[in-house]
Amino acid sequence: MQDNSRSRFPEEISIIGSKRETARQEFAMRARVLALLLEKGPLTVPEVARSLGIFPTEANWWLMGFVRYNQVKASEKADAEGYYLYSIIEAK
Repeated sequence: MQDNSRSRFPEEISIIGSKRETARQEFAMRARVLALLLEKGPLTVPEVARSLGIFPTEANWWLMGFVRYNQVKASEKADAEGYYLYSIIEAK
């Protein structure tokens, strides 16, 4: 039986390509985001995006990964625009 899933679900091909690209960027982007937070201190998602020249959705994606793995924490309260400040968790 022939696999015709690529012609039936073309959006899956773009998702797979996107995942590959994200995996390719992971180590470089991890270093850039963490270095930025170390250098400038707590930043919001739009500030991180602006500093790195990436889209806010991409900056949010990276920051949420760091939050999930306890490398970065969010402030308890949002700023006046509704954004949380993200900072590096100090090693014990």
